[in-house]
Amino acid sequence: MSLTVQRIAQVMEQLAPKHLAEEWDNVGLQLGESQKPVSRVMVTLTVTPALVQRAIAERTHIIVAHHPLIFRPLQRIRTDSPGGRMIADLIKNDIAVYVSHTNLDHAANGLNTWLAEDLGLEAASVLQPWDDTLETGLGRVGLCDPITVRELAEQLASRWNTTVRYCGRPDSICKRIAVCGGAGGKLVGRAFASGADVLITGDVGYHEALEAEQLGLAVIDAGHFATEQLMLDFVTKHLTQEMGEDGITIVKGHDGDNPWQTL
Repeated sequence: MSLTVQRIAQVMEQLAPKHLAEEWDNVGLQLGESQKPVSRVMVTLTVTPALVQRAIAERTHIIVAHHPLIFRPLQRIRTDSPGGRMIADLIKNDIAVYVSHTNLDHAANGLNTWLAEDLGLEAASVLQPWDDTLETGLGRVGLCDPITVRELAEQLASRWNTTVRYCGRPDSICKRIAVCGGAGGKLVGRAFASGADVLITGDVGYHEALEAEQLGLAVIDAGHFATEQLMLDFVTKHLTQEMGEDGITIVKGHDGDNPWQTL
């Protein structure tokens, strides 16, 4: 029996059940038909025009993405705009799009668990629980070997190939780290209450940084892309483990999904 889009969806939902998504989010199959046969999958953080052109050139059948292709209700699809043209290209080339977003963030073995493991955190637990099980939820917090804020920021810049900014005393010692992939500035209060010395996340706003400084919590902003890019490796690994022996090709693509350049 040939693999289908529906089977890809089932495997992703084993990892990140759809009920774990925020109410405002849009996850699941966003484009395509469930019974379409699949032999080539492309995993990406964001569906971009460059990524779509690569998917077309490589005869991809489905794109598995973290960020929704369709987030807010569409009022029109103008093919003379980048977004509209991208959707039209996907439809013309019969490429499905499946999304795991905040459900992957909240999953017990999802994005934030991968970040905690990548940082080597010990005794890591959920920072903001999703339900009473305490196994799912946003962010993770755990123990680390003592390190200064500045040293930690330098390590992250090298490890994740990113530019970081931080607030807090550079020589403050960190023994307990909170981490949240993507935009986790809203967790400043939660990180402080958890006893963390530092919160590592991305897209931290000015007022969130001020709040952290006033609380005495250091914050390292490593960027949205850098704190979520592990998704490519781990989702690819998950799909390969579950169906890699079924004659399916699974590749990673991050064409154009990090718009920032630094001096």
